[in-house]
Amino acid sequence: MTRIRAIVLAAQDEEARPVLHLLAHAATKPAKLSCPTGAGWTAASTHGNILVLRTGIGLTATASALGWALAHFSPRFVLSTGSAGGLATDIGVGDVVIGSSYAYGSADATTFGYVRGQIPGQPPSFAGSPPLLEAVPPGVRQGLMLSGDSFVTAANVGDMRQAFPEALSTDMESAAAAQVCATWDIPFASIRCISDLCGPQAGQDYHLGLNDAAQRSAETAINLLYAVSENARSGPAQRFSEESLRAALLLAFARVRKLPPESINGVPAKIRAALEQQLEADGHLDIAPTALAAIAAAQKAIAQDNTLTLTAKQYDTQRAALVGELGLDSGRGHLSWPPTSQTIIKRFNGYWNDALEQVGLRAQSGRKRGGLKFSDRDYINALRAFATWSAKHGSSPSYKTYQEWLEKTGRRGVFPSGAAIRQRFGSWRAAASAAQI
Repeated sequence: MTRIRAIVLAAQDEEARPVLHLLAHAATKPAKLSCPTGAGWTAASTHGNILVLRTGIGLTATASALGWALAHFSPRFVLSTGSAGGLATDIGVGDVVIGSSYAYGSADATTFGYVRGQIPGQPPSFAGSPPLLEAVPPGVRQGLMLSGDSFVTAANVGDMRQAFPEALSTDMESAAAAQVCATWDIPFASIRCISDLCGPQAGQDYHLGLNDAAQRSAETAINLLYAVSENARSGPAQRFSEESLRAALLLAFARVRKLPPESINGVPAKIRAALEQQLEADGHLDIAPTALAAIAAAQKAIAQDNTLTLTAKQYDTQRAALVGELGLDSGRGHLSWPPTSQTIIKRFNGYWNDALEQVGLRAQSGRKRGGLKFSDRDYINALRAFATWSAKHGSSPSYKTYQEWLEKTGRRGVFPSGAAIRQRFGSWRAAASAAQI
């Protein structure tokens, strides 16, 4: 099963087209994927590999296409995008909504003790993913979405508003996708633009073209996809925040220069909080006042002299001394603060000088861009570009195939070698997992 960042569902070609267009600006050109139902495209981006799936209209078409996709791909989350009919009395044509819950508007098994909208054997409604809802762009309304096999208009809306007074919208796919994702335990959210009002009041706009509605919902879906991807860093979970890395640099600099302590009042709150959090995690919160006083001294010295610098060797010497003084253990899977210079280099674009500039120290002369040739993002991007190529050509994303891909496509030297990838992540399997391929 291939790991990917997300699946984006759209019922119609008109709803899939703007998603593909938007992805093309931040990813490789979407490649057509052979699938037995609907149509699919894959694209590799800095936010991970994305599968765009045109399912066809309706509950059955959606469940069928998504079920096939989940049997072949392992996404972090699933998004549905497209148009919907407005139900809420205060909803307007052109409004974008996201489901906080999903139910079947036409389901009625109340005779057997079920609530309206509930399929027997299923929960009353399917909940939207809290992390996705928290990351939704401002201006998007959240609430109940209904789905059914009928296109709801003023003629057949019936008692739906009375039965579901809190419902924002109705469409023909979202609840089915929510049920499938609930079965697979995969976070889900449907994002829809209101294209029609189901029984508009006098004076209300009634209709928005499908292309316009599809464009608005696609933009919101892609923005959400990017926001979630930025909040969850690619690759292995980060042990150290950037503020804690800046604190480590400043502390090492103060120790190298043997600076007398200063008042900690001038230390930025974020750096102070990050340092205390790291020390508390390692069981050494007691040294926080001393460390913060040294950091304050480093900041004062740097502010007074912009020619000061720090070498990676000096940093690692001070880091090793501090680890020894505190009896910290960085072995057996535990990473103690402060981290090594290599960790700092990786986190700041692959260059020591970039790390120095973060705290106001002078970039070193000579080989100005020394350090690692490839950053973590370079490795991830290479793996994802390779995975897209492999999927398009029906190849297994193996180590051997990666080496062949570098040669065939002229990317050797542009992307890291297979050996470098294995060294960085420990194994090819670990690298594939980090890149979600």
